[in-house]
Amino acid sequence: MQSLTKTLLQIIGSPLLEAQPDSKVIESKELFDYAFKNNVEMLYVQRLEKSGKLIELQDTCRDIRERQQQTLKTIHRLSSVLQAGNIPHAITKTIRPYPGTPNDVDTLYLGDLAGYEAAAQYLLENNYKLTGPMDMQYEFFDVESGAGFDKFKTGGRFYIDFYRELAADHMPYMDSDVLANEVEDHYIKGFEEPVKILSRRAEIVVLALHSVLMHRTIPLEVVYTYSFMLAEMDNAEIDDLWMFAKHNHAEPSVRAVLAIIEKLYLECFDCVPAQLAYFVSIAGTSRKESRELVDTGLFMPHTALLWTFVISVFSKIRGKRARRGFFKELLHMLNPVFGVEVVYHMLSKRRIKDHSEHV
Repeated sequence: MQSLTKTLLQIIGSPLLEAQPDSKVIESKELFDYAFKNNVEMLYVQRLEKSGKLIELQDTCRDIRERQQQTLKTIHRLSSVLQAGNIPHAITKTIRPYPGTPNDVDTLYLGDLAGYEAAAQYLLENNYKLTGPMDMQYEFFDVESGAGFDKFKTGGRFYIDFYRELAADHMPYMDSDVLANEVEDHYIKGFEEPVKILSRRAEIVVLALHSVLMHRTIPLEVVYTYSFMLAEMDNAEIDDLWMFAKHNHAEPSVRAVLAIIEKLYLECFDCVPAQLAYFVSIAGTSRKESRELVDTGLFMPHTALLWTFVISVFSKIRGKRARRGFFKELLHMLNPVFGVEVVYHMLSKRRIKDHSEHV
């Protein structure tokens, strides 16, 4: 029996392919749920609609499109409010190069760290409700949405993670001083003023580090984000991307992501498209991750190996900011409750699955 991953990818296709696969388009609640878990459900329903096969899932499609529009409205209001307050920031891991419905709006504060608390207070004064204060981020709810707060963040669209730094617990996995120079304007259809996002090369590297170090999972969402972005890049831009990854000590994480993407293209499309092949040729991949993906029957989201997580951590602490955070993490782990939680986070596949669930 063909895997759900292969069936889904052959239906959706890829922007990296010269010709899309001639596959039977199937409307299936099981495929939709699988796509939803990987945050590519809108790509699936788009393909169904284009093929005239969107029948039983019409109401579901209407709901997720409404969710997407509400999410974009939340993004635009948040970035506009922060810009009005002259607060440096960037929306990250949220706006995809294809329609999507993220769990929340991830926003990175990029000003002086001493001003983070004042920035959080500014959001409180602009009709945002604080729902989850933590060491490295505050969680807010957009009160102007008119919706009711749900502590489980069901539906995602009005929830905001406002990051002090991009970090796994106390260890920053990207240097905000670097990212402050990677901010660009992005225009959302239907809105006149731009929002602030990270550059393409920064977003690609952040996604790899976030997937491996923060969640230890690589969903199809990452596969398609890489695919859409690489489809718009030439070899010189890919060279620059890899140099940026190396400068930020992200090589093992990027190689792990590339290993999964390359293997999926080989298994699902019988080819490795030119841009992906070039990226792999200069960066390399992780053979262990490729084998693990095959051993799981191509199941996605893919759980990165503990080995990959460990070498990614040790690669990151070559950087001063991450190294300082790493030792702070070790210090906190002297508290047995926190230490057990960290180890459980790293080792428990159930914890990993629950932590990265699309809600």
